[in-house]
Amino acid sequence: RETRSSRLRVVPEHMVTHAWDNLFLHLVAAVIADALGANEYERIAGQLADGDFEAVETQMEEEGGMDQRYWICAFCVNQHAGICGGFGEPPPEDTLEYDTWDSKRRDTVTGEPFPSCPCKQPKCFNDSPELCEMNKFDDMMSLLQKESPEFRQLVAVDKKFVLFSRAWCVAELVEASLSCIPQNVQIFSPRQFDIKSADLDLYKKLARLTVAECEASRPEDKEAILARIPDIPEFDAHLQDIIFGRHGLLEKQFDGFGLIDAAVRTARRSAVLLYDVPNKKLPKDLRTPRSTLSPSMP
Repeated sequence: RETRSSRLRVVPEHMVTHAWDNLFLHLVAAVIADALGANEYERIAGQLADGDFEAVETQMEEEGGMDQRYWICAFCVNQHAGICGGFGEPPPEDTLEYDTWDSKRRDTVTGEPFPSCPCKQPKCFNDSPELCEMNKFDDMMSLLQKESPEFRQLVAVDKKFVLFSRAWCVAELVEASLSCIPQNVQIFSPRQFDIKSADLDLYKKLARLTVAECEASRPEDKEAILARIPDIPEFDAHLQDIIFGRHGLLEKQFDGFGLIDAAVRTARRSAVLLYDVPNKKLPKDLRTPRSTLSPSMP
């Protein structure tokens, strides 16, 4: 379907941060829900799962969402120049890490491993930083912010909140916040935050987040990300502010958890201070618009 935007050279207005563990259908639903001005994507996901594409397209046309432009790494980064040929080095067998790696390389319906791509495109990883396309998210965000006045970040949160445990995603969240890029979050359903029907596991999991324990598909990627963070406790404290702060991504969703908020945040800050080195203090203002990541790797 040709649209007005498809006939012009255009710049994306939105950058999507998402975990690759998420269902592709849910990623698409989150983008559509954002274009429609919604804050959750459960309804759209249901329509897509039922094959009700015409109704979704009609909604998009009526709400003017068809011309919204989104940057999604799965499409905008040349995967043939990186990860298409395999699944990375397997961890040692008979370990939890191996089981996780093995499950992610298999079709969840058939149980069969996904086929790898046989293309001959040269692969560029951390050992070729200038040619690698996967290590330049901060440069890309800076460029789009300059070229698109309305540029903002869409955080497409998966049902299991894996996004907040992925090193690349966490780095993108903090980079956007410190660069003063507006952020919008899409959740599957607000029922996930109902304190009356759920336990506190999700809240505690997010309150204890640290980038040092986040994961990446390739160990080299995590090492590269951590190497560019000069102060991990400061980075973690800012991440907490992004999630739970007065204008945080999930501040409204966690309404009702306020009774335990002070205790959890106090414990978190105590842990940060204990982790810090002697005679080194956290900045008074963690919202200073500067990056906690060092300049891009050479």
